[in-house]
Amino acid sequence: MNHRFQVGLAALATCLAGQPALAQQSSPAQLSSDLSGDIIVTARRQSERLQDVPISIIAIDGDTLNERNVKTLNDLPAVAAGLSVQNTASNRNDTTFSIRGQGQTFGQNSPGVVTYFADVPDFGKQFFDLENVQVLKGPQGTLFGRNTTGGAVLFVPRKPGNEFSGYVIGRLGSYDRHDLEFAMGGALIPDQLMVRLSGQILRRDGFTKNLFDNSRTDNERKTSFRASVVIQPFEWLENYFIYQYTHINEAGSGAAIAGFTPASLNPNIAPLEGQLTTYLAEQLARGPRTINVNFPLGNGLKSKGFVNTTTAKINDNISVKNIFSRRLFKQKTDYDIDGTPLPILDVSNPYQSDFNIERTEEVQLHGEFGMLTGTIGYYDEYFKSPPSVGFDTVQYVLVPFGGPIRAFAIGNSKNTSKAGYAQFDLRPTDGLTLTAGIRRTKDFRSSTSATTLVPFPGVEIPLGGATVSGTFKATTWNLNALYEINRDINVYASVRKGYKSGGFNSTALNPADRFFAPETVTDYEIGLKSQWQLGGWQLRANVDLFYDDYKNIQRFVNLNTTPASTVTRNAAAGKIKGVDVDLVVKPVKWFDVAVKYTYLDAKYDSYTDPSLGDLSNSRFPNSPKHQLNVTPRITLPIPESLGNVTATANIYYQSLIAFDPVNRFNGNPIAALSVPGSIAPSYTKIDLRLDWRRIAGSGFSAAVFARNVTDKDYIVGGNNQLPTQFGTVAYLYGEPRMFGVEGRFEF
Repeated sequence: MNHRFQVGLAALATCLAGQPALAQQSSPAQLSSDLSGDIIVTARRQSERLQDVPISIIAIDGDTLNERNVKTLNDLPAVAAGLSVQNTASNRNDTTFSIRGQGQTFGQNSPGVVTYFADVPDFGKQFFDLENVQVLKGPQGTLFGRNTTGGAVLFVPRKPGNEFSGYVIGRLGSYDRHDLEFAMGGALIPDQLMVRLSGQILRRDGFTKNLFDNSRTDNERKTSFRASVVIQPFEWLENYFIYQYTHINEAGSGAAIAGFTPASLNPNIAPLEGQLTTYLAEQLARGPRTINVNFPLGNGLKSKGFVNTTTAKINDNISVKNIFSRRLFKQKTDYDIDGTPLPILDVSNPYQSDFNIERTEEVQLHGEFGMLTGTIGYYDEYFKSPPSVGFDTVQYVLVPFGGPIRAFAIGNSKNTSKAGYAQFDLRPTDGLTLTAGIRRTKDFRSSTSATTLVPFPGVEIPLGGATVSGTFKATTWNLNALYEINRDINVYASVRKGYKSGGFNSTALNPADRFFAPETVTDYEIGLKSQWQLGGWQLRANVDLFYDDYKNIQRFVNLNTTPASTVTRNAAAGKIKGVDVDLVVKPVKWFDVAVKYTYLDAKYDSYTDPSLGDLSNSRFPNSPKHQLNVTPRITLPIPESLGNVTATANIYYQSLIAFDPVNRFNGNPIAALSVPGSIAPSYTKIDLRLDWRRIAGSGFSAAVFARNVTDKDYIVGGNNQLPTQFGTVAYLYGEPRMFGVEGRFEF
């Protein structure tokens, strides 16, 4: 354990434990119950009660995120049923979100679920100093930002205010975890100049041992800082500026071999079959926390950027907002796809030669005119990557090269998106709100790539390159009706159309595979939002039913080519239906339980691939049929003068999930090879936490926690090469059981 960190935390605890009570402490009611007051969200770019928003939405405030041990993107499903997260086997920081069966196709940059930070897409996903995280389900785009088919995840940072406040958190735990998180800020000039500084430093040793070089992988080494400034020179004008820096430098993710295709079906690996048999048996005997891979693992990210939001209130009815952002980043990943010490398929995605550039600008005009309110906006996005090595691989090719060869690709890309949108709410009578929105989007995609084969040292064989580009256009819309029966009971119905851009497979060797078209979805939803007082019981019950008509679905395919390649194709149409339940019950003052459940039934109408045949019976990837969160919480009956003590359990269940689009037998021999490596089984994960807040009336709080208390081995990512000439499948597993203690001081 880091000695300096121990000393610093001990000193902090000693100095602060005796401090007097402070004004900025959260009330016990806010922390002990999700029913203590209205939950305010900004899902429709205005502050409103969660119960008044006519879409399925889950909102988790910053205190709840900390209480339920949500520290990474992989933790979010444990508090937001219906949001599915999948990793690649190469990098557990590389996450793909899916909502209602719609996510991101492997290798493509148009996600079905978009993350936002401070109203800007894909700017940052760090879990510190947040006001809340909001998970919006269903198509988005007629009110802000990008088009999406599945939904959006909004990260809302804490905004500087007038009153000086802040906190410091220190955390110690398993695998020499030592974290530091802080925030502080207030007014330099009251009501005119407010600032806030915050940061997070996460350090933990790796929990996976690599026997090949006696190293440790799956460690955590992340550093992030944020500076925010609010300037309000006049009552009608505000400028909100955020700068954020993030650096990740970690020892990679330890995926392990889980199976291989025998040489009788894959002659390419015939000389290696005996060794593969031995390595697979040894790996299964060891379990997932000890691996044996020859390729040096690693992943890194360097990111810096700013968001500048200017809001001008023209008069009592009209306001204008401009959101401008610019982000520079570069990233790398080195991974051993086969999960063995053999040179079968190893990949390096090195840092780009220069920074990738992302820029967005969005202008919104908002008006309120009696029974009519609305927003008109324009969105402009620009992305450019420099010419760089896209991948550098070692691949085992028996014929004609007799063993491992090298192949690499150099490329760059440029993408833009421009859209105009408008959405209006009409309130013709008390309790009834009718909403209509429309958006017109124009996306441009351009990509250049050239692949080179190196069969022997010093021998380079150019395989040619291509520059592909194109423009994709779409009109999407939203119709919605909300009826407020009373302040505590609302019903709504909506129909929305969503769109995800098409694109190009720039490294495809077959010209027919270089283009794929956009996909679209029409989403139908009805819902009930309600709060109840039944005797001494408090309840919140939100339920929605949805049905999606999903067309021109994009799916990836691993191809049996030299060098290896993966392409996206439009091959499918399908129907998705399900239900979301968000229930909170507080029968007595000292106990409450939150239950969130999503049922998802996703099926193809048709799915035919030119090489794999009819795949219509396959499961949708990254789409579990059942997701369940149960969070019971007990507030111990101690005198208020001693503080507030709660014990919380966070229980998450997820049914089996498909990682690969080809996941059921259909009579095709190539598809049959894929099936054994395409499914991850169901699992239940339990986290526990005991919090003592405002100890003896001070600003100091303490907690002990345990994550994955049953030490469950569960798969979070996979790389399935069983149907290709490489013939292996490797899995990445979730974190093992971990314990920790936490100290927090608020001021």
